[in-house]
Amino acid sequence: MKKILAICTSPDIGGLELYFTRMVNYYDNNSIYTISRRDSEIQKRIYCPGLSISKINIFNILFYVFKISKYINQNNIEVIHVSWSKDILFSVLIKIFCRRDISLIYYRQMKITRYKNDFYHSIIFRYIDLVLVITEKLKNEAERFYPISNDKIKLLTYGISCPSKIDISHKSKYFKEINLKPDLFTIGLFSRVEEQKGQHLVIEAIKKIQPDEIQLLSIGHVMNQDYKSRLDKLIAENDLKGYIKFIDFIENPMSIMPYVDLVILPTFEETFGLVLAEAMIMNVPVIGSNAGGVPEIIEDGKNGLLFEPKNSDDLCKKILQMKKDKILRTNLSKKAKAFADYKYNYDLHFEKIKKYVETL
Repeated sequence: MKKILAICTSPDIGGLELYFTRMVNYYDNNSIYTISRRDSEIQKRIYCPGLSISKINIFNILFYVFKISKYINQNNIEVIHVSWSKDILFSVLIKIFCRRDISLIYYRQMKITRYKNDFYHSIIFRYIDLVLVITEKLKNEAERFYPISNDKIKLLTYGISCPSKIDISHKSKYFKEINLKPDLFTIGLFSRVEEQKGQHLVIEAIKKIQPDEIQLLSIGHVMNQDYKSRLDKLIAENDLKGYIKFIDFIENPMSIMPYVDLVILPTFEETFGLVLAEAMIMNVPVIGSNAGGVPEIIEDGKNGLLFEPKNSDDLCKKILQMKKDKILRTNLSKKAKAFADYKYNYDLHFEKIKKYVETL
């Protein structure tokens, strides 16, 4: 395999950053190197060779460009892989100033909303050799909006690693620790707490159901405290405090998924919907909003249920449909697992990256 320099200087930890850490840790240390932000969440999680840098700005960018160009030459690196859109200019400058023939891959994982045919992007995309995207919808957007030939845009869905066997007997102890009832029908939400993620839609749906019949476990960082305060007010006004629990980000949410009866992704429009695919692999039934890349994962009524985006009444209807019909949940989750195990095969995903790299 050609040697890769993977660049991601994001200071945050979310789906994009977690994917980056899994990718660089998957490959042999002799074939992949990294550039990450000093003291970032990414740097704490990776164990392959690389350089750590401070936040890029106009005063230090050229210093780091020349430093990394030298690093590339010293290690005979042939390909740059960039994930975070804010690193693209930085990566292009490295490619320009590096004294060797080097290819640049951009793995786009977020929605594209406008044409990138201005002068700046026209120059930048001249230096990008391959754009990888995570869904067919995103591929169509890239072909429409990016100033790059369509044959340089390829689909590469996520690969998902299944954790070692989960002991479901630990559920009772865990639920008691977080003050939830182990025997009550439980909905799981696994995403950052912010308005576009739609946690309020689930709470609004739950308040229409008898409160002693259902409970909610939400796991993820609070990104907007004002929004969280509104959620707390909504919970208090409907006497749901004992039935809804918010937990901060955990390293391996898939290990908790088998503890819940249903996973919901209520976002207004998710580019992909990784949580849904992860839940499918863990054999947990799913409901998702009928928008973005979610319909590429959920085939309504076949391997999960879709609801109208931003419509808590429709979501409530779908929750009750799942809750009341155990046979439906079993059949949907069985088909979903078979689909996800094949579609999002972990090893196959990284084999595809290797093949793309070798074609450059």
